[in-house]
Amino acid sequence: MAYVVRGPPSVHDRDGQRWLYTSDAGATRTKPVDRAGLQSARMADLRHYVVSIAVGVITINIDPEIHLGPLTLAWHGLTIALGILIGAVVAARWLRERGLDVEPMYTFGGLAALGGIVGARIFYLFEHDPGGLLAPDRLFSGNGFTFDGGVILAAVLIAGYVHRARLTGRYLDACAAGLPLGVAIGRIGDVILGEHYGERSTFFLAVRNAHPDAETPNPAFAYHNGGLYEVLLATAIFVLVWPLRHRLRRPGDLAWLVLGFFAVGRFFLFFVRGDSPQLALGLSNAQWTSVVLLVAVIAGRTFITRVSDRRSPPSDTPAATPGGTA
Repeated sequence: MAYVVRGPPSVHDRDGQRWLYTSDAGATRTKPVDRAGLQSARMADLRHYVVSIAVGVITINIDPEIHLGPLTLAWHGLTIALGILIGAVVAARWLRERGLDVEPMYTFGGLAALGGIVGARIFYLFEHDPGGLLAPDRLFSGNGFTFDGGVILAAVLIAGYVHRARLTGRYLDACAAGLPLGVAIGRIGDVILGEHYGERSTFFLAVRNAHPDAETPNPAFAYHNGGLYEVLLATAIFVLVWPLRHRLRRPGDLAWLVLGFFAVGRFFLFFVRGDSPQLALGLSNAQWTSVVLLVAVIAGRTFITRVSDRRSPPSDTPAATPGGTA
């Protein structure tokens, strides 16, 4: 007869012997156990469980999918679509405040969606499964996306369109103005799903995804939730940047600032996220990507500023007077 202990760990009879099943950080381990071992394991996990409840971690018990009769929607895709929409609305408002045409925003939205999905998928495979780039069944899978890849490719596509269409750099600033709020809303689906989790934790912002279909290893425990931290980071960037939209007068400065904030914020965020493999010097792939992105932001802004200043006429040229030259 097999039975499961209410809450982890679980025990099953196998080959006439009791086996203990535990799960932590995404790995399931098994070992034979006697009654004393089972009691000890129960008490250890129970202490952690009680502590988690005592400190009041965030508990989410939402099905990752929405079932509407024969139609099934994923919170993940729904919040991403909503984030793109809200981000576009914010960007359009930014353009209207400056009397600029909002028509290009339709193209930007399509490029952002295309670059975000394709770039995020390619970057994820490059980071976790390089062989998948040459395997169509893995390349076109719906699981596994990396934020950095999506932002980088989307930014390149939009910047290329702005340059080709001879639009002002203000359009890049408009996209940057809407990006943080769009990301904050789009990441809510990750929080519900339990994606991008880190170590088990009793931190007050740790999340216990209680639904059995969530991505976390064990619904009884709370983990650092990378999705929630991304929501908080993006919200903080929006709160910081939006009031500055009238003060940054040089075209492109707002875009550089937003990218720089994301690079710095995500560098520190990945000290508590565990879904990016380590690369060198104790830093993960995502952290090194943030370092490279920050260097590119500083170098790019410096280069564009110098080029722009060289093309601008000197501001100290003496003006002509009615009676002749000054």
